[in-house]
Amino acid sequence: MKKLLAWILVCSLMLGCAAALADGIGSPDKPVKITILEKDVSPEVDPEILKIEAAIEAGMAAQGNYVDLEWLEAPAGKYIDVVPLALRTGQFEADIVYFQNGVEYELAQEGMLADLTDYVKNSTYLKALYKDYNWTRLENFPYLLWLAPAFTYTAQLRSDWFDQLEAKDAFLADPTPDNFYAVLKELKDKGLCQYPLTTDNNKLRFDGFMNVAFGIESSITQVDGRWVFAEVTEGTKAKFKFLNKLYKEGLLDPDFVTNAWDSMEQRFYEGVSAVIGGRVGATTKIYDDKMKATNGEQATLTILPPLKGEKQAYAAVDVLREPRGFAIMEDSEVKDAAFAVFEYICSPEGRKLDLLGFEGEQYTVEDGKIVFTDKLADWWTRFFETNEGLEAQLAAPLYSAAVQTSIDMSNQYYIEDTNILTPNELITQRDAMTNVYNEYYFDFVTGVKDIDAEWDNYVAEWNANGGDAFAEYLAGVMK
Repeated sequence: MKKLLAWILVCSLMLGCAAALADGIGSPDKPVKITILEKDVSPEVDPEILKIEAAIEAGMAAQGNYVDLEWLEAPAGKYIDVVPLALRTGQFEADIVYFQNGVEYELAQEGMLADLTDYVKNSTYLKALYKDYNWTRLENFPYLLWLAPAFTYTAQLRSDWFDQLEAKDAFLADPTPDNFYAVLKELKDKGLCQYPLTTDNNKLRFDGFMNVAFGIESSITQVDGRWVFAEVTEGTKAKFKFLNKLYKEGLLDPDFVTNAWDSMEQRFYEGVSAVIGGRVGATTKIYDDKMKATNGEQATLTILPPLKGEKQAYAAVDVLREPRGFAIMEDSEVKDAAFAVFEYICSPEGRKLDLLGFEGEQYTVEDGKIVFTDKLADWWTRFFETNEGLEAQLAAPLYSAAVQTSIDMSNQYYIEDTNILTPNELITQRDAMTNVYNEYYFDFVTGVKDIDAEWDNYVAEWNANGGDAFAEYLAGVMK
């Protein structure tokens, strides 16, 4: 009897999700209030957001869903640190919250995020944009919504500089780490930049185009019969040695650890640095547009292939969960309305707003086709990066050749990761292991610690802080 009641309850919830989306949300005189918390998006820091709020509300009303949207100011401090704490303590409430850097995992384990599986399956527009890896991620971790090309980073630099390099042809013919080093060295020797390679301490930027060349093909792997994380493999040791060589020769920005994302980008646009790890798709579009706006059309970006070792690919793509995205909070009283926002954003009209902005500003319509204005270069999506669904309406491609190349190459050099979701009982150890890695990463790359002399100490410290515990756990789950 209990099983029957439970099944009836599940079916009722599923039907409720579908019915809510079909029957409409709110009414003209009583729209449903929905609050959104998103990094770098609020009336204080994003002057367009109030117009976007109004446009979404009007667009949804035309579809029979009446909402009152409000983007909230984030708590003071570093977003990924302060937001989870504020949500846990109840100091901050929102219906929709954007997460990145994996901070949402523990919140989901604590039951704070809503399971979105039935919402997605019962949607019309959103699920039409899902790829195979999105469905796999939803099954593994049904708490985040994110639509974008496969998440990886490519090495990017100004085409007008790259075309001047004698090392260019050798690199393109055989993009080994040594030939990449030759590209960086020539950029510096010719005085084109001060520090050829820069980053913002986001290690994924380098991992994206370097890892596989050094034999790092997955997050976990078997070494001598023991399952271990990539951070303590010989491939990572070799990558550290390569980065240390770049650092010692002045080819790597010495502020790579302390750079914020905006200072990193400023160095890139102003020519202090030449090569950056850029996420494929919409982020590459921002970089390409701003580089051309700063230095002229000839400064469009060249997208480099991933470095090549025994194999060649961009860093393995994690399918355990979305790398970032939007969650609906479990304690929200307006979950149906919150999801209806995402369904609208994935509709043709919603994609047009999210990707292109406003008619008469970022684009015009001529002979039934969308024509971009110069203002489109400063527009950026507040929701999903995917550019699908609008092709037939466009007079010209949305993305430049550089941006489309980043997407095409990420598909060409795609490999899937082997990884696990960290169980609750090992979360503390995983955090401790990450802290060990971050400390040694800096010391090894900058030469504070000698890699050969200290490697065994690093591995021992890693294992003491959780590596051994994970090895035992992995031996069971990876059978």
